[in-house]
Amino acid sequence: MKRVVPLVVSMMLMSACSPNANMLVAAEQPKAAAEPKADVSLNDISGHWAESDIKAIVAAGYVDGYPDGSFKPDHTVTRAEFITMTAKAAGLKPVPGNDNKEWYAPYVAALVQTGIHQYKDFSSGDWNTPITRMEMARLAVRASDKSLQTTEDSTDAKKFMFLATQKGLITGLAGGELGKEESATRAQSVKIIQRILDVSQGKKLEVDKRAASYAEVELTGSNVQTMWGSRVVELPYKMPLLNTKATVKIHQILIMDLKEKDGAFRSMFDGQVERVDRKPIGDDYLVALKIDMKNETGNPLEYSLWGQLSPDLGAKRVNILGTNREVDKKFLMPRLDSSAGWFLFVLNKEAVESDLKKFGFVYLRLNENNGAMIELGKKG
Repeated sequence: MKRVVPLVVSMMLMSACSPNANMLVAAEQPKAAAEPKADVSLNDISGHWAESDIKAIVAAGYVDGYPDGSFKPDHTVTRAEFITMTAKAAGLKPVPGNDNKEWYAPYVAALVQTGIHQYKDFSSGDWNTPITRMEMARLAVRASDKSLQTTEDSTDAKKFMFLATQKGLITGLAGGELGKEESATRAQSVKIIQRILDVSQGKKLEVDKRAASYAEVELTGSNVQTMWGSRVVELPYKMPLLNTKATVKIHQILIMDLKEKDGAFRSMFDGQVERVDRKPIGDDYLVALKIDMKNETGNPLEYSLWGQLSPDLGAKRVNILGTNREVDKKFLMPRLDSSAGWFLFVLNKEAVESDLKKFGFVYLRLNENNGAMIELGKKG
C-alpha cells in the first residue's frame, strides 16, 4: 500500500535504509537460521498450501520459525527477513563491518556487494517495513540473472515484474493480478526463495500466463510474447493510412484464448463473441486492438474505421454482443467523434502455429481499403 508522507519524514526514511542506519529490531524476530536441519517441527503449517516449501527452506537453514515453535506463514515478511533469506539461498557469506550491528546488516552488505540489491531500491520505509511483491520480484530476478547484478543496472519496476512473471519466479494472485504493492507473506517469500533455488539448479519453472500477460501489457502494451512467443511493433503505434488526414493510433494489442474463460483480460470482453459474417467461432484466439482516432486538421473530416480496415487473410472480424444481441457499445469501432474503441477479430490457432513455424513470429496485418498494409507483427 502506498503511503504519502511529509518530505522531511521521507528523507529520514530513505536514510534509514542505508547500511549505517541504526534500526529498531522488530519485537518478535524469527530465530536466526544458519545451519541445515535434519528435522523440522513447526506447529502451524500442517495443511498449509506452502507446507512442503516451508519445510524445505527451513531444513536448508535459510529461515527458521519463531521461539514458540510457530512459523506464522500468513504474517508479512520484512525487507530484512527476505534480504537475509535471499543472501543465504544465494550462498553468500555475510559481510561484517561498518557501524551497523543489526542482525541483517551483514546480509544486506553481501547482496549489495554482489549487485543483487541496491540501496536505492527502497526509497521509503525501513528494514522492518513489510516487503512488497514488487520489491520481492526485483530481488528474485537479480538473484537469478547475473547480467543484472551490477551497480549500473537501471532496470525499471515494470521490467522487473515482467521478467519475474516470464521466468515463473512470481505468479499472480487469485485472479492473476500482480498485486505489486501488496505486502508479501512469509509463505509467499519462502515460495519465491524455492523458485530462486530451482532456477539456479537449471529447472524450468511453470509460468502463470495470466500474471505474465498483465505484466507484459503494463510494460509494452501487448501480451503477444506471453501468448505466442512473438513480437509486435512498439506501442503506441501510428497507423500509416493513405488518403486521409486522420491520426489513428493503436495503444494495446491483447491476445486471448477463447477457450480460456478465466484467462487474462477475458473478463473485459464478457459478452458473446460473434463473427461479422455470422459463421461459427472455431478454435481461435481473440485479438483486440485498442485504437483511438483524431482529426487534427481543424476541418470537418468524414472517416470511420468501419469498413475501412479489415484483418488479413485467415483472420475474421468479430463483434461483442450484449444480452439484447446488439453490439456492446463499449466495443464500438472508433469514429472521429469518439476518442477510442476496439477493433476485434479472431485468428485460428492453426494459422498462428503455421506462422510461428514458418517465420518465427505471427503475422498480424490489417488492410486499409485505400491501399495501406499495416504490419503489426515483427521479428526479434
